[in-house]
Amino acid sequence: MLLAMALGLLLAGCDALLGSKQDPTTEEIFRVGRSEPGLFREVEYVPLFPFYTLGGDGAPLQAPQDVYVGFDTFIYVVDARGLHVLDQAGRPALFIPIPGGATSVIQDRRLHVYVTARRDTLIGNRTWNLPVVLRYAGIPTGNPQLVDIIWHPFDDRSRRLNRPDPIPTDEEVAFTGVAVLANNAIYVARRGPVNDPTSAILPHNTILEFTPEGLNTQALVTLDPRQPTLRSAVNPADVLTFVHPPQRTTFPFSRDFYIAQTPPEGERLRYAVLSIRAVETPDGIEYRPDAEKIQIVGDTTRGEGFLYEEFKFACPSDLAFAADGTNYLFVLDACKDSLFVFTAAGVEGVAPPPGSSSTRPVVVSFGGRGDGARQFNRPQGVAYGRRIVYVADTGNHRISRFRLNTDFE
Repeated sequence: MLLAMALGLLLAGCDALLGSKQDPTTEEIFRVGRSEPGLFREVEYVPLFPFYTLGGDGAPLQAPQDVYVGFDTFIYVVDARGLHVLDQAGRPALFIPIPGGATSVIQDRRLHVYVTARRDTLIGNRTWNLPVVLRYAGIPTGNPQLVDIIWHPFDDRSRRLNRPDPIPTDEEVAFTGVAVLANNAIYVARRGPVNDPTSAILPHNTILEFTPEGLNTQALVTLDPRQPTLRSAVNPADVLTFVHPPQRTTFPFSRDFYIAQTPPEGERLRYAVLSIRAVETPDGIEYRPDAEKIQIVGDTTRGEGFLYEEFKFACPSDLAFAADGTNYLFVLDACKDSLFVFTAAGVEGVAPPPGSSSTRPVVVSFGGRGDGARQFNRPQGVAYGRRIVYVADTGNHRISRFRLNTDFE
């Protein structure tokens, strides 16, 4: 009797952990299989239908730029109209209009939502259109409030001695991504035209750090803003840390991060996605290249592809991290219309399925230009939550969803 109960509990636990043939997501994949049986291989990401095409107000999404699965399990999407909130089933929950639209979205552990956008402000009889980071509170309770705005250049600590601000080049600056640290401080990726080390202002191309209250504490000026190296910040497209759902009591504190860089027009970057380690030294924190990921490149006993392969990416547009213990890194490349997946060691692929004779990761990266189920059109955002990968497929005006088929077993 006890054995039967234990077996029942074990099976129930496996279903909760790994999924079952009865859960709604599995039902979706079976529908996909009936309609497109050729999609299946032993290990690959398969599409989950329906893709999401409606926003938080029930109207069609317009060129979605980013997607994020929050600690509150809501799905956040930004597009040309503003910030959309969807429930886990993709049903409209809330819409916050943002004039001019928004470009990236993330949520911190307090359930505050950060959005990068632009905003007009009147200074000296002139209207300036400047980049901002908007911080909202109260969204999970249905009572959204805009509680803070980080402005460029007003909230750049290095500019406080250079007033009056702004100057014309500030309208060419953009905030391109926000990443959360364990204490709810944030990194903000910024890019812009002024990157001359002899300039009186700090380079536009950099990663800025802010306190949870929005106070700028530093700019990571050790990242070269112009010359692509193993420790640079050339036209940053995104910044990524390791603090993501699911929620937990504590996260290990780390200042390590990934950065996605965009090549200047007509050029290519040898290494467009960098892993940067923050190392405590007697003289303070040093931001160093990730030697471990660099050293394994070309080791065919470890895998078939690597994060640090030369010219691996054309123009990575967004990054995501699976914080559920799998520790996969997702790199979305808008120019290649492709999604790349890497292990925590920087090897391309995912863990081989149980019973496999191989110990090397299985390459599951996919994509290509088009509107097919596993194709994209200039995708700009990627997110991970509850074992599902979400892609803001900008040119196809949809949020695509994928799940690793071995997760259904």
